[in-house]
Amino acid sequence: MSHRHRFLTAALVAVVAASSLVGAGETTEAAAEVPAAPSAATGVLNWEISDAFDTELPAHYWANGASEGSDGVISFPAVSSTVDPATGAGTVQFRGLVRATSHDGGQARLSVGVQDPAVVVDADGEGYVTAVVWAWNAGTGGPEESTSLARVVVTTFDAAGTWSAGSITATPDWAGVLPAGSPQASALGIPDGQPVDGKAFAPTYLAQLTGATRPLFYATSDGGATDAKAPSSFTASYQGVARSVTVWSGQHEQTVSIEVNGVGFTATDGNPGDGGVYVGLAPAGGLPAAGTAPDLQRFVTTGWVPDFRLGPGGSFSVVLYATAAELHKGTSYAVYTWRAHGHSTTTQDSVTAIALDWSTLTLRPDVRATFAKKPTRKRPGVLSVAVTGGHLEPSGVVRVTLRKGKVTKTRKATVERSVARVRLPALPAGRWRVRVAYTSANDAFAAARTVLTLKVAQPKKKR
Repeated sequence: MSHRHRFLTAALVAVVAASSLVGAGETTEAAAEVPAAPSAATGVLNWEISDAFDTELPAHYWANGASEGSDGVISFPAVSSTVDPATGAGTVQFRGLVRATSHDGGQARLSVGVQDPAVVVDADGEGYVTAVVWAWNAGTGGPEESTSLARVVVTTFDAAGTWSAGSITATPDWAGVLPAGSPQASALGIPDGQPVDGKAFAPTYLAQLTGATRPLFYATSDGGATDAKAPSSFTASYQGVARSVTVWSGQHEQTVSIEVNGVGFTATDGNPGDGGVYVGLAPAGGLPAAGTAPDLQRFVTTGWVPDFRLGPGGSFSVVLYATAAELHKGTSYAVYTWRAHGHSTTTQDSVTAIALDWSTLTLRPDVRATFAKKPTRKRPGVLSVAVTGGHLEPSGVVRVTLRKGKVTKTRKATVERSVARVRLPALPAGRWRVRVAYTSANDAFAAARTVLTLKVAQPKKKR
């Protein structure tokens, strides 16, 4: 068995990014129609693809959830299913990619990629394995060729057992798949007399390969060596996962952190722009409009779970943060989930109430007042008020009440950068009680006050 290793090149990353645009529900005309809203699933597809895929293209690179054992069997985890429980017909979508490459003198020569396979069973018991496929070959002995990403039927199989039992073990079709000399074979440039006995992977798969890689997947001669090109047997399983959301919150110094754990979510509903799940905090009472980027401003805070971040069974965990300054005291809040990015369907909609402890979120600030310039009988003054506390910068209004007997004067100023400068009028002589009251512009701070005295001197008596 050939040596394998992980080696995710920049080109492979580009392939992953580009192929994420290919919807899991896209199939060729041969595949069964599936409902538009898949359910999350766990399970695995174990498939070597073929002995030739393993030995003729011995350098394997895998990513996005796929893994490979020492026996060459590649494991693709299940992510979603659209199976009719009554008939067992439907699709189970798996995730992951493998790129198999051969080398000549240390240089890559041939390369075939298989990504995000799906096992499909129609109502008549016909089975298909579809996948996103691409291929490339160097120009050794001919022109360099490559194909773009496309989802095609890779192979077919007898699915009499359907998905009713939650698992399928099958040997894909090989003999008689593509008769030699048929119009399809000729269109693919396959020489006369081949594929021998019609032994081949599905014609749609062959069409997605390059001229140099195509012969690795159909019989070019009689005998056991060519049968190593036959599609390997596979086992596939799945179990549906019910969608649920749990929320835990913690609060400290005017900030609430909300840990949101979900399970049973899916990467796409097959619509353009689908790409995972949004999570957001907003007032309770129903999911706000969430179909456009400006709509996200309706939420106190949001988080995005990209399709490739969904774990087994459509699971995720994100943490949202919000400050008391962004919240409104007395308002009930809830955590919402919905389909990213354009809210194309309601399949990922959920609402989970959350209780906030305003006594923890709202702090009473420290208010200190000093006379930058004391008023006199003839000259106005300035009172400097510093408002501090917590890690947020206080904002709001300071109101100053000056009282001496039955005489009352009031002034106010806006707090800017935690300081308010209150202009005071000239005052008659005597002892004044100065009451300084701070009112916050939001719910991050409670009201606070301080009191000080001011003595305005009597005029000096003339001798």
